[in-house]
Amino acid sequence: MAEEVVEEKEGKKSGKGLIILLLVIVILLMIGLGVMAYLLMSGDKSDGEKAEAEEVHGSAEHGEGEEFAGHAKTYSPKYKQFEPPAPEAPPSYFVMDKFVVNFNGDGKAKFLAVDLQFMSYYSQLVGDTGEMSNLRPILKNDIQRLLRNQHYNDLILPEGPDKLRAEILKVARNVLEKHNIYPDLLEDVYMTRFVMQ
Repeated sequence: MAEEVVEEKEGKKSGKGLIILLLVIVILLMIGLGVMAYLLMSGDKSDGEKAEAEEVHGSAEHGEGEEFAGHAKTYSPKYKQFEPPAPEAPPSYFVMDKFVVNFNGDGKAKFLAVDLQFMSYYSQLVGDTGEMSNLRPILKNDIQRLLRNQHYNDLILPEGPDKLRAEILKVARNVLEKHNIYPDLLEDVYMTRFVMQ
């Protein structure tokens, strides 16, 4: 009987040791898997971000390193690519037809007359045979809609014409983007005439 008790104690001892050993192995495996998962996820994420950054901010190859200065822009290859302007190139302008529209003048004015010129350093965009010439009807439609929705009380404020210029530029950039042209190639818009009658 004493032998049975000794064997039972040794059996319990070896059983506890086996359980502890298994627990240590499981914990070490979990730690190892966690470290491996962290390394794999952080490595994949940086590679994925790097590939995405290359795609979204792909260079249009407009210059050689930091020596290149000027008005050339780098942009995603998903947009139509244009030859970069020379660093000393003057801006080019795209002149829109004269706009005369009815607008909400609160009895003080009925017509709004505006002349516009869009400025860019990319002559392929705003030149005589540039991309904006092909988009003229769309630009005219969208800008006329914007002008008709203006209100006299907003336009007579000191910042009124500047806000209108910003809205016109936004409309033109939206048209360019819809036609796969990088919108920021269009630098600015100028109102050469602004009359409310």
